[in-house]
Amino acid sequence: MVAILGIVLAQVAPASATASKKLPSILGAFWTEVLETPSAQNSFGSGGAAFACWELHPNIVSPGAPAGVESCTVKPGTKIFVSISWECSTVPGDHFDYGTDEADLRQCARDHDLQDPPTFTVDGKSVTVTEVETPEESFFLPVGNIFDLPPTGTTPERFVAHGWVALLNPLTPGTHTIVLSGTATPGGTITTTIVVTPGH
Repeated sequence: MVAILGIVLAQVAPASATASKKLPSILGAFWTEVLETPSAQNSFGSGGAAFACWELHPNIVSPGAPAGVESCTVKPGTKIFVSISWECSTVPGDHFDYGTDEADLRQCARDHDLQDPPTFTVDGKSVTVTEVETPEESFFLPVGNIFDLPPTGTTPERFVAHGWVALLNPLTPGTHTIVLSGTATPGGTITTTIVVTPGH
């Protein structure tokens, strides 16, 4: 699947080292949500920007869409998962003529993702990103999925994702700007506005 440009933000300081160990599982949770959500409610499908702010946990949001996310509104205390990543799965047409065992899917994701880390800034300050890979994950295609294929039967599909990610601490209330450079998008730069609104 096309590389995700998850444009998100929080305080410039990354979350704790303990939280950082969870980065592969959070990336896996993100892609599981994308792959298991029907197209009409999916920013990678026909749902568009209205569904581009993914809530992975009660306090983690990861805005993401194929060409980036213009803006997201979050409540105070929300951690934000920043990611640019690529997944390859066993879904027909989603593994680019690679094989479908775990090693093949992993190599596919590595080869198609950015080879060098992107540059993130939050309100003009740099944010460190980490290169991560997911373990092999299982998922089920729903009715009306983004691939426009029949839903998965009793045997799940599988995927592996590679990404450049950061889990960031919550931002203070107000409007903030993140600039992502070094992407594969036209111009190589994406700007996203994050609004932190009490009571949202």
